[in-house]
Amino acid sequence: MKRILILLLTLPAFASAQLRWHLSETHNQGLPNGVKVYETTDSLDGKAFRAFYLEADLKDPQLEISVREGKGKRYTPAQYDSIEGPNVVAVMNTTFFSFTTNRSLNLVVHEGKVVDVNPKSVKNKYFTRSAFGLDRKGRPDIAWVYNVGKKEVPYVYEVPNTDTTNQPGKKGAHKWKMREAVGGGPILVQNGQPYITAAEEGMGGTLLAFHPRTAIGYTADHKLIMMVIEGRNKGVAEGAIFPQMAKIFTDLHCVEAMNMDGGGSSALFVNGKNTIKTSDGSQRPVPAVLMIKRKTP
Repeated sequence: MKRILILLLTLPAFASAQLRWHLSETHNQGLPNGVKVYETTDSLDGKAFRAFYLEADLKDPQLEISVREGKGKRYTPAQYDSIEGPNVVAVMNTTFFSFTTNRSLNLVVHEGKVVDVNPKSVKNKYFTRSAFGLDRKGRPDIAWVYNVGKKEVPYVYEVPNTDTTNQPGKKGAHKWKMREAVGGGPILVQNGQPYITAAEEGMGGTLLAFHPRTAIGYTADHKLIMMVIEGRNKGVAEGAIFPQMAKIFTDLHCVEAMNMDGGGSSALFVNGKNTIKTSDGSQRPVPAVLMIKRKTP
């Protein structure tokens, strides 16, 4: 952790001005009461910027928030929407993945069952990777996770693994009993403060790269924040870097937040409509998404 903290102290003051968000005129019509969509086109540290976030009330009994995965296939967020039917409110991309196997390269849990796992090692070093989860009572958590044993049981750690020469085990950890969960990385916010663990998750090389981004966080008053940042759109939206994202989430009063797969994968599909302009020109098929649905009576 010292390496990241020292680096952040030596960086210029990113995101010094708080962004102004407003309700999206395009994306709020017909949404459940517990869901709102905000957008901004404020410049970010002098660069063109465009982003959206969806705020969902985790206490709303009419909402169902869960993972959908392609079972060895990849689908666009719009296709997941179509497959699920008319009750879908929103779909967002999540995990990093393999174009060869079409499988997630991060933890995926659906209905309490482990579908995919975080990488066991990166270049012969062992890292605990971050994941977002909801337990059976709908309570959110973002944590450093490693899958342990033949059954790939997710274990959560209070701090990221620093002894990268040894595989993390059960010592100093406890089972992470989530109903739904998706991984990515790195963590951006912990305890309401910027806390970026890119190096500790084996992802240090992307710290200061401007890209389209997908990220997730939650507030102390039970609001889920699902965010997409447009990028690679010169003069319109340049993307963001991790320190800027951490500042954005703390400005939104998030207790915890983490990064997901970005770049051409970044997409938030709300009520049958795109939010950002995807950098690939169209939505990229992905193996796992986070979905919000209206519960049926």
